[in-house]
Amino acid sequence: MRTLPPLPCLALAAALAAGCSDATEAPAERDPCQAAAAHLSGCAEGLPVIEWAGCDPVEAERVLATPCGTVNAALADPKADVGNGVARFACRLGYFAACEVPACEDDTAAEPPAADAPCAEWLRYDGCGVCEYYRCRDARQPCGDDGYLLGYVGKYCNRFASVTEPRVSPAANAWLKRVRRCLVTWLEDNVPYDATCERVDREGTDSHAECYVETGFCDLSPLDWFGIVQSIDPGDLPLRVLLSTAHGCIADWFGPQD
Repeated sequence: MRTLPPLPCLALAAALAAGCSDATEAPAERDPCQAAAAHLSGCAEGLPVIEWAGCDPVEAERVLATPCGTVNAALADPKADVGNGVARFACRLGYFAACEVPACEDDTAAEPPAADAPCAEWLRYDGCGVCEYYRCRDARQPCGDDGYLLGYVGKYCNRFASVTEPRVSPAANAWLKRVRRCLVTWLEDNVPYDATCERVDREGTDSHAECYVETGFCDLSPLDWFGIVQSIDPGDLPLRVLLSTAHGCIADWFGPQD
């Protein structure tokens, strides 16, 4: 059981945090990896500090010297980050949202469905090829680059398939495959192609919590949760999805709640 330190130790810790030091003790050597992680967290709201070491210290020092404005620009648009490597550093640190999404290399997508085939034909594939369902559907039900199909679920489908899956545990990898198919199947079965973009957005977004829980999100480890959540741009996860998923997990862990 963890116990609180004696009061004098607490007072000493507070004094050290305030900038005081014991002249008889040498200052602790700064870990550039941890310092760079803290700098990223301080610049980009919503990114926690990760306890991680083993990075390239030279790269970490470059990140530390990067102003917050440049840090946030690099995290928002990794492709534009050519000089300072902020997004690449953040990606290796575990902020998968900062990773550049490679082109889909799903072998089964080499022979795609015919242009006039039902969009559900993309469910024949297992990897990132499934994500083409959303592009196919938007071509027949245009809601634009900022709509649910392309700007939200389609974007994250590609990111999870190509970026997150190779970096998480086998359990999380399998869950991501299940939830990808669940979201496509739910939309295909429940939202008609003549629905308004507002309905597509509302009902499509609300389907996420149900699919997350039904496919086993609640059984994943906290480390897997972290990798999944850190694949989502800060502020891009609707609160209702977060709350509904949490409620579903509570019911799964402890039984139905009154």
